[in-house]
Amino acid sequence: MTLLTSHNPIRPLPAATASELMRTFVDQDTDALLVGACLALLAQREPTAEELHSFAQVLLAEAQPFDCGDLAVLDVVGTGGDRASTANLSTLSSLLLAHLGVPVAKHGNRAATSTCGSGDLMEALGYDLARDATHLKQDLVERNFAFLFAPMYHPLLGRLREIRRRLGIPTIFNLLGPLLNPARPAYQVLGVARPTLLEPMSGALARLGVHRSFVIHGSCAEGNGMDEASIEGPTRVLEVRDGNVLTLEVLVPRDLAIATPPRNALRVADREEALRVARGCLAGSASADFRPAVADAVALQAGLGLLLHRNESLPQLPQVMRECRDVLENGFIAPLPTQEMTK
Repeated sequence: MTLLTSHNPIRPLPAATASELMRTFVDQDTDALLVGACLALLAQREPTAEELHSFAQVLLAEAQPFDCGDLAVLDVVGTGGDRASTANLSTLSSLLLAHLGVPVAKHGNRAATSTCGSGDLMEALGYDLARDATHLKQDLVERNFAFLFAPMYHPLLGRLREIRRRLGIPTIFNLLGPLLNPARPAYQVLGVARPTLLEPMSGALARLGVHRSFVIHGSCAEGNGMDEASIEGPTRVLEVRDGNVLTLEVLVPRDLAIATPPRNALRVADREEALRVARGCLAGSASADFRPAVADAVALQAGLGLLLHRNESLPQLPQVMRECRDVLENGFIAPLPTQEMTK
């Protein structure tokens, strides 16, 4: 591959070069060691918005598309890589948003660096990850929710799983995942693990044509970064609207009437605990596994999604959070097809 000699991957890549590099990555004939070396080099610095956009365009062109018809769908997703080991806040908030009438096309996978991936949770709730597109479209219309299992829509990325596993570090594909939803959502709440990723990810979304998005980065009680909005510390928010990235804003828990949570209240030690906490969140405060702090965090993520869907602004966040929190207190049934319907 000539890219390593004609361009230093540590420096920003022109759009055409980035596109060529991504096509090389997914080419079955490219040596796996060379792909791994390039991924390791790219991981040494933050990507530019132009690079992310070019990479994503190549992969979306090769992906199996998902047609949502006239529905303007929303996705709540994070890049991962923050090592915070929190409960499945994005997936739970997605289910809550669907319950509240927001069409959600959730794009996800099994765990890579997290304790329990969105695919793991959905499967544990009885969801068929191989559900076909016809039924998924029906789910969107009837239940406002469809889970798009990433390997079903991005078959070319399958060869890279083992390469990424052997590298053992977050790669550019961790960042690209949230940009590759085959439903091409009009709205997106996108969490990034590092504050330096706010601008490039926002710029990439703007170039990809997302109607409106909140790109967020939170800080936990210890000051470490989180790829989601935080109930423990400040959250930085960049809004993307119609191709423009707006001014950075900061959310503070006390301004949102969020009580200081107990230490490690959002953390889960393993997959079993993650599933238990998720079921407790769905069951409501009467459940022994219900965690008020998790409910607050889910209400925060879902509240941001409601603002996007309703075309409201951040000052309305406390109000929509209360709406979300009331539902969580009483519990709700996940808007998923029954086992009989999956057969």
